[in-house]
This record gives sequence, C-alpha cells and structure tokens, in this order.
Amino acid sequence: MRYDEFRAAFDAVQQACLEARLNVDGLAAEVDRLTVLRDQVELRSDREQAASDVASLADLLEMARRTAPPPASPEYEKAYREASAVMAEANGPDGSVAERVQRIQRAIKKIGKLADRVDDPGERFNLLKLAEPLAMLASSLQHTAR
Repeated sequence: MRYDEFRAAFDAVQQACLEARLNVDGLAAEVDRLTVLRDQVELRSDREQAASDVASLADLLEMARRTAPPPASPEYEKAYREASAVMAEANGPDGSVAERVQRIQRAIKKIGKLADRVDDPGERFNLLKLAEPLAMLASSLQHTAR
C-alpha cells in the first residue's frame, strides 16, 4: 500500500471525528483498522509517518475515553422518552390560553414525577431541565393573555 492510500483512509477518519460521526467505540474500531493498514505501507519512511498518524488518533481515542460521559441508565432513557412525549403534547397549539397553560403545568408536574423515578442526581437534573422551556412558554402565554 502506498502512503497516499493510507492517508486517504486516515483523513476520512479525521473528517468523521470533526463531524462527530464516530462515537468512542467507532473511533476505536477505526484506530484498529488504520493500524492494520499502517503495517501494509510499503516504504519504511512512509510507514513511520503512518505510525505517527495512527498514534495521533490513538491519543485522541484515549482522551475521548477519559472524557466520555458514562452511559445513561435504562431508567433515564425510558423517562427521557416519556418526558419528550409529554413535552410534545404540552407544546400543542390547541385550546385557549388558559387550557394551554393548564396542559403545560400538568406536563411540568409529570416531568417532575418522571425525574423522581431516576436515581442518578445528574440524570434527574437533566430531566428536570426539560421542564424549563415549558415553564417559559406558560409564562409567556400568561403574559400575553393579560
């Protein structure tokens, strides 16, 4: 393999990183694939350059592994899906201003109950933050109704 062929594969991985199209596992797989390709580069000097390129991606992978958030709990994922559905329903334009405000207030309470089912404080906080735009919408609707 020529270095320019290796470099094209390397550049594609870099571009995928820049566009956030790779998660940590995807980047790890690409580093493994590029390591195999590196060993196939014909000229020794080019192989050394390819090794340097792979090392830079390996460094990026290690940084990503250190800084990646832990996976969300199943309880959070379920609650998040439910809260998203609640938000979508609450954002509907149907009804009078008073009806809309009541619907939004019920949704805010429902999101609070969903958050209470999640043990992790950070995940609970993230769920509760979903209610903020609803509270702002209710406030805005009440303000315009005056």
